[in-house]
Amino acid sequence: MSTSNKESLRSIFYPTSIALAGVTVDNPQHWTRTFLDSLLEFQFEGPLYLVNPKGGEIKGTKVYRSFADVPRDVDYVISTVPAKAAPGLVEECAHKGVKAVHFCTAGFSETGEDEGVRLEAQLADLSRRTGIRIIGPNCMGIYCPESRISFNADFPKQSGPVGFISQSGGNTGGLIHRVMSRGVRFSKAISYGNACDLNESDFLEYLADDPETTIIGLYIEGVKDGRRFRQALEKAAKEKPIVLLKGGITEGGARAAASHTGSLAGSERIWDSICKHLGIIQVYSLEEFADVLVTLRFMPAPRGRRVALVGGGGGSSVLIADEFERSGLKVPALPQEMRDRIREFTPIAGNILRNPIDYSQNMTEPEKLLRTVRIISQWGGIDFLIFFLDLAWVPLSVMDLVHRIIDGMLAESGAALKPIAMVVQIDISPEQVEKVYSFVQKCVSSSLPIYYSFASAANAINLLLTHNEKKSAGLQA
Repeated sequence: MSTSNKESLRSIFYPTSIALAGVTVDNPQHWTRTFLDSLLEFQFEGPLYLVNPKGGEIKGTKVYRSFADVPRDVDYVISTVPAKAAPGLVEECAHKGVKAVHFCTAGFSETGEDEGVRLEAQLADLSRRTGIRIIGPNCMGIYCPESRISFNADFPKQSGPVGFISQSGGNTGGLIHRVMSRGVRFSKAISYGNACDLNESDFLEYLADDPETTIIGLYIEGVKDGRRFRQALEKAAKEKPIVLLKGGITEGGARAAASHTGSLAGSERIWDSICKHLGIIQVYSLEEFADVLVTLRFMPAPRGRRVALVGGGGGSSVLIADEFERSGLKVPALPQEMRDRIREFTPIAGNILRNPIDYSQNMTEPEKLLRTVRIISQWGGIDFLIFFLDLAWVPLSVMDLVHRIIDGMLAESGAALKPIAMVVQIDISPEQVEKVYSFVQKCVSSSLPIYYSFASAANAINLLLTHNEKKSAGLQA
């Protein structure tokens, strides 16, 4: 990435002043207030200017009728003006020292209409002539907790190591919401839409060099420059794990992508080949994306594929073992001498000590359960351990036992030489929600990876192991 391009993107992520163009004055519930509400909630520290031809005041902040009336230069503009007014806004911004404009508004090339295509081409030309960088149009823009910028007031205010580049604003918010309760935090997230100027390659090149970003996620519908994007992917993948969700790989998905951001989707076979060749973790849904991010973020890579499964009931244990083995993981039988050690303090009735280890009949004895986990985690025949807790079977009256179990599991995970993860059954009653959430947060605060099904845990851990195995093989070659 050129120095000038890097500096222009840095001014977007870390602007000293922001103006909101087109923010509605009269209706506090109007969608254009989203960005103002988010910046106020995040307490953006620089000057914040509001611009609307009507003038007036919003929440004690003056609304200027034009950019010419704004008293100082502006770094970054978030625009919600109609598509037809967008080119004129860029002209205004050029006289105000603006470095970048984010156009949230739709109505450009994604419509497939000649007028929308013409307006977007005009924006691209203005960007080249004025030097103003443009994000969008038809996107939600930037989320950067460190600089207190967000397009959603509910996003976490804490920064983290994950950078996310997404052609879709809805999928950007969808992924952030899916992982925020599981402890994943972001350095930067970008919804870039139609990409008339800045595109996926620009942001990927930036995140590849960004010291605040150690994991990169991508949601891509199409690319502007295939060769440049592949080069950026190759460079980034050598330094950081990359998770990619490709939208529009089926015929129906390609039609949807064209109407969403005007993108050419590309074939599934080509994208599969790129991901395999470069060692990129490819996922096929936001749910799978979330599970992989949790795994990359919180689970130390197991040395191998052998797992001990603890806590499931008798019938579910059979299905659980099948699920892990189908995902390419191994569920070895517990050796007889280890089973004998556990039976010294565990009644035989109701407990199956093979692997999976059914301890469901003795969940009311946390100390014995934790002692069992300690013995199994020290066994050289496994590489990691998954603990299962089905809260649907736990009455509220004994929820304090759950917390004792969790406290013990957290202590075990901190002392264990092997990774430990938690699977939580979340088919719970409304009365249990508050207490269960406090238990989940306790796990998250200790950086224990949490999954909501055995299938998701098995799949995500297999993807992590496969990624590491390919990377190791590449280094040895």
